[in-house]
Amino acid sequence: MSVNGSRRLWRVVGVLAIVHVVSLLASYALQKVADLGAKPSVVASAFVTFSTGKGFAGEYLTCLSLLVFLFAATLLARLVRGGSELSGWLASVVGALGAIYVAVSLASYLPALGAALYEGHHGASLATVTTLDHLHWFGALVSTAVLGAFTLAAAAAIRVSGVLPAWLSYAGIAVGVLCLAAGEGARLSLNGAASIAWAAWFVLLGVAALRGPRREAAAAPATA
Repeated sequence: MSVNGSRRLWRVVGVLAIVHVVSLLASYALQKVADLGAKPSVVASAFVTFSTGKGFAGEYLTCLSLLVFLFAATLLARLVRGGSELSGWLASVVGALGAIYVAVSLASYLPALGAALYEGHHGASLATVTTLDHLHWFGALVSTAVLGAFTLAAAAAIRVSGVLPAWLSYAGIAVGVLCLAAGEGARLSLNGAASIAWAAWFVLLGVAALRGPRREAAAAPATA
C-alpha cells in the first residue's frame, strides 16, 4: 500500500471514530432507561409514558452507530498490522473483538431495550417491563467487558506497531482495564464512568488518526 493511500485510510478511521461517538451520544439523548433496582414509577416513566417515537429513533441511531464502529474497528485492525507475528496477531484480535462487541450489542441490550419500550406501551405488566430492562442492563455490561478487551488489544497493537503516539496506547490500556472492571456490574456508576472514558479515548484516537501515522507499519514478510 502506498504512503498516500495509507494516510487516506487513516483519515477514514479518524472520521469513523468521531462519527461513532457523536452519533452514539446523540442516540442516548433520544432514549430513556431505568437503572437496575429502580422504583416502579421510574420504570413506568422510562417505558410506559416515554415517547415511543423518540425511543425507537434513538435505538435505530444506536444501531447505525455500532455499524460505523464496526467499519472503524476492522479498518483500524488492518492499519496496525505490522511485520511481526505479534503485531499481526494483535491486529487480528482487534478486528475479531470489534466484531464481537457489535454482535453482542445488537443481539442483547438493544433488542431488550426495544422490547421493554414496546411492551410498556402495549399493556404488559410492569414486572415484565422491568425484567426486559434488566436484560438490557446485563447485556450492556457484557458488551462493556468485550469493549474493554477490544480497547486493550487496540492499545497493545498501537504500541507494538508504533504508528500512533505511545500516550494513546497507555491511555487505552487504562480505559480498557476500566471497561473490564465495569463489566462486572457491581456498580452501574462505574459502567457510566467507563463509557465516558472510552468515548473520550476513541475521539482522541480519531483525532490522532486524522493527523496521520507517526510512521508506516511495516509490511508483513512474505512466506514461502
